[in-house]
Amino acid sequence: MQKLTSLSQHLVESKMAEAIEVQPIRKEVALQAIKIIDQTCVEFNGHRIAITPQAFKDMMSILKIPANFADRFRGIVGQEAQEKFINTIKNVMAQSTNKTVTLVLNPKDRTVVAVHKTNRNLISNTAATDLIGRILNDSGLSVADFSINPENGGLAVNTFSTNNRFEIPGMKDEHFIAGISFTNNPTNGFQVSPYINRLVCANGMVTRGFEEQYKLTKLDEVEMNKFMEHLQSLRHNSYQPFGFTDAVRLCANTNASLYEMEQAAHAIRNVADVDYDMLQEWIPAKSTNQAFARIGVDTQILDAAKKKNAKTGTTVWDLINGVTHFATHDNGIQLTEYDRRRLQVVAGQMLTKIPDMSNQVRTPF
Repeated sequence: MQKLTSLSQHLVESKMAEAIEVQPIRKEVALQAIKIIDQTCVEFNGHRIAITPQAFKDMMSILKIPANFADRFRGIVGQEAQEKFINTIKNVMAQSTNKTVTLVLNPKDRTVVAVHKTNRNLISNTAATDLIGRILNDSGLSVADFSINPENGGLAVNTFSTNNRFEIPGMKDEHFIAGISFTNNPTNGFQVSPYINRLVCANGMVTRGFEEQYKLTKLDEVEMNKFMEHLQSLRHNSYQPFGFTDAVRLCANTNASLYEMEQAAHAIRNVADVDYDMLQEWIPAKSTNQAFARIGVDTQILDAAKKKNAKTGTTVWDLINGVTHFATHDNGIQLTEYDRRRLQVVAGQMLTKIPDMSNQVRTPF
């Protein structure tokens, strides 16, 4: 059983200072003053400003234009017609409601990383780090890792308490330490979720599918009291998510579908330069496809629905641990701290979804 180590107080304070330095800039502007050029650029006060794909999606959501429709429309009529169409809708909405929006910008390059309705409450990294610091001091939690998203200034902090150890009876090597995962970013605001670390190999996981997830949108007295009550209830249960044991048992006793295996493989290859052969160390995609080929099944031509019904020889729990092992260990592969955490979130999502193969029904035929 590996020992989980924590970051030093000095390093935590340094990361908090860095998070404050790169926190996004918010600017409230009239919707009428914005001209949408394309998916990568808007114009404001005669100046063109780069926007991220997320910011473009935010803008389409505000205009009530489905993002996939905007893409299809551009493919049919071209970029210029799409620009005219979107700006016509934007102008009508702006004139009828005198609407304003909040642009969220990266402080380094002034790229718009998110766009929100004015009544959307976001918490600054200054306020977020102050709140996290107070919670750490009061609860005795230690910091497992602290990452900052270089693109949008978002922060993510995973914490744990050595007093919160638990195991799953009857399952060998399934010993865990629990804690809290804090995130603050321009898209989802400030959130807390359960953080679980599997001690046999020190694999971390962020679980967002359980009811213990909480989103804080205001710092007023009423909202803070609710938030502190939520943290107290988590602490009372030693930060162990309700239903975690049952979810682990289900995943450990259910074979993954080919679709689930490919999703796990894609999650890793989406953030790291891992070739197909090397991937086998964490996700046995190559040997699984070879096994299907031996019985005459070409997995490359199967659609998603068929892949969800193709049972592999690997359990969902093994996939989850493959992803978390890759995310939380030094494999000699370049990987940012923020991407490591993104993989931990993916693993948590795999745990909380209903496994594909659990939907199979026994039949007498």
